[in-house]
Amino acid sequence: MMPLLVLGLLACRPIRTVYIGLVAPFEGRDRPIGYDVIFGARLAVRMWNAAHPAGPLAMLVALDDQGDPILAQERARQIVTYPGLIAVIGHFRPETTRAAAPVYQAAGIALIAPLLPADRVPEGARASAPDQRTIAEALLQVLPPEGGQILWIVRDDEEQWFGPELAAFFREQGWAVREARWEEAFPRGEEPVLFDGRAIHAGEAVRRWRQEGWRGLLLGGPGLLHPDLRAVLPADPEIRVVTETRPVEDPEWVDAYRELSLGRPPGPYAPLGYDLVGVLLQGHESSARRWVGRIGIWELHAGQLRKTPAFWVLMP
Repeated sequence: MMPLLVLGLLACRPIRTVYIGLVAPFEGRDRPIGYDVIFGARLAVRMWNAAHPAGPLAMLVALDDQGDPILAQERARQIVTYPGLIAVIGHFRPETTRAAAPVYQAAGIALIAPLLPADRVPEGARASAPDQRTIAEALLQVLPPEGGQILWIVRDDEEQWFGPELAAFFREQGWAVREARWEEAFPRGEEPVLFDGRAIHAGEAVRRWRQEGWRGLLLGGPGLLHPDLRAVLPADPEIRVVTETRPVEDPEWVDAYRELSLGRPPGPYAPLGYDLVGVLLQGHESSARRWVGRIGIWELHAGQLRKTPAFWVLMP
């Protein structure tokens, strides 16, 4: 009878629970980001728990920072108090990520900072995207070779994904870089524009430039993934965005996502949330350092995430 008694005691042992944090904007201008990514993250948790009935049980803790840097710090202070928290994924905007990062570093909680170039993440945070040079090399491949050697880098005062290194790179490649704020830039002919700022401002600027006869290519990084861009420019074909994520077309995965989201289709942030939750759980619970996700093959080296392919060139 003793073996049966031991088995019975083991069966009554509570299942260990691990928590993954997600801090993103669920209200305000950037709410589409939060509502896209959270259902991808929840789907990863659901699939993990189905595949590991004996545990550990994965749970998602999601908080809303509304895309506001001050609120991002407050939410970071709240979420690091959860026992069993293994990491936080957030905050999906440059300013909120940089504002909150010191809180996680002080608490000793790993922060995964999606979308930001690897050499632009705050101290102590882990990047999931490639560095600026890798992104710039990808942008260089889509620039027209006869582009007149003039490249505009246009910014606003609200969102900065890249640093001065980007302009320096293109100057090294022989481009005459003109830098300007979005209200003051005036590209002409087919001069390409790299817009580093909010998608809504990119859309408004391009609409004005098109009316003035501009025929060039609009380039951008992850900031232009935001649906605001296509809300303003629904049919402009001359847009290229280099980013670490993309929409997923696998019908089974899409159906599973839509079941959780009450019919909402997944956008480009959804598979990123799915993959990052999956790779964190995999890395925490096994010695495996390689995980096949929806948008690439992830590997963990020296505490840093790397994905193959590193980026995608999209026409959002």
